[in-house]
Amino acid sequence: MTDSHVHLAMFSQGERRTLFTEAQENGVQRVLVPATGKDDLETVAHLVEELGDGVFIALGFHPHAASELDSGWKAKLEKLLASPGVVAVGEIGLDYHYMNSPKEDQLKAFRWQLRLAQEASLPVVLHHREAWEDFVTLLKEQSSTRGVAHSFTEGAEGVEVMVGLGLYVGISGMVTFPRADNVRAAARVCPPDRLLLETDAPFLAPVPHRGKPNRPAWVRLVGERVAKERQVTQEQLERQTDRNFLQLFAPALLSEA
Repeated sequence: MTDSHVHLAMFSQGERRTLFTEAQENGVQRVLVPATGKDDLETVAHLVEELGDGVFIALGFHPHAASELDSGWKAKLEKLLASPGVVAVGEIGLDYHYMNSPKEDQLKAFRWQLRLAQEASLPVVLHHREAWEDFVTLLKEQSSTRGVAHSFTEGAEGVEVMVGLGLYVGISGMVTFPRADNVRAAARVCPPDRLLLETDAPFLAPVPHRGKPNRPAWVRLVGERVAKERQVTQEQLERQTDRNFLQLFAPALLSEA
């Protein structure tokens, strides 16, 4: 399996090694680790050196940190995109729930990073919360954007919009939450070749682990529920989502999969 979104940099170095080893022992062969801003950008950029094969990296400024993306950090981000294992720009997007950065700063940072990804020929790892209209508008401004809308919550209708823009959809442990009918609807209708699985660890631990720090090994629980919703076997789902991950982030490895 693949965990397409896990914040390993939010754990200590010792915990990162333990969690990655545990994941591999549970059949999770690949993880994608996104950065969130200046606090973890360099740590994430060096995770391949720290943890080895199976780690893929996305570098970017989360909307919470959008106000910190000044000219100096832009130059640093551009330089770090050449680091080993970098396959995407992310986690980027819009978040109007907490408004940790003003809306205008979020829009500027998102627009600039979308352009950066296109210039670097990289896909994006996208975040949005309570910002759907602006989120879609900025994506439509780009001539073509590859990437994934992670931890998706916009239901079946939102999936249609994302897939129409050429994007993948990431389903997190929320699919197991009792009231998350919107996430289960998205999981059911997403085209099979556009579906990814994720934990978003340390957040959003799936049932029966709610309230605990999430772990990449628990992406298997996400997969079990998604397979049930889609009425396919776990093996079929794992094979398809692994292929989808490689198709988006590491197409050169497809022949080895």
